[in-house]
Amino acid sequence: MNLEKLSKRVTQELETALADDLPEAEREAILDIVQRAMLDSATRTHREMKETAVVCCGPEADLAHKIQEQMDKKRGVLIANLMAMR
Repeated sequence: MNLEKLSKRVTQELETALADDLPEAEREAILDIVQRAMLDSATRTHREMKETAVVCCGPEADLAHKIQEQMDKKRGVLIANLMAMR
């Protein structure tokens, strides 16, 4: 999932959908809400995937921890990308 492309597309769609006479502060607030929603969605998905990995790999705890480390790294990259789009 390329979040930069997704964010740009959503921003363009919002710019088109929002009224032209909407103050800049309100536009920024709306875009911030969308960015936070994307971040929240990514965080929730990450948490659910981590829980699933731990449940599935219960006896193989080492494997579960390795999967968790990889997911944490990818989540960090995802958050960095979202923050850079601000």
